[in-house]
Amino acid sequence: YFFSPQADFVWNIIDFTVVAIGVLDFICCLIGLFGNGKESPIFRLVRALRILRIFKIVRFLRQLYMLAYGFIAAGKAVFWVTILMVFLLYICSVILVWTLGPNS
Repeated sequence: YFFSPQADFVWNIIDFTVVAIGVLDFICCLIGLFGNGKESPIFRLVRALRILRIFKIVRFLRQLYMLAYGFIAAGKAVFWVTILMVFLLYICSVILVWTLGPNS
């Protein structure tokens, strides 16, 4: 478990830490240490860190990574096209107000 390549070793330590603190949280709830709705902030943080384990899967799925990167790049392009179209619409509206005017 601990004698694997360097990249896997880091993920193994993260997984071990998350699971160990989760077990500690479970034990504390069983003995009533954090009862009556009280929770330790560190346990809430560790629960949120469980999401980091998803990135471990993305590393193995190269196509999924490329797809996610493509969505991000497309989002940037759509943003700039939207800015360009708003600017173009504004220019057209100003020209139409000048040519047709309020007195027409």
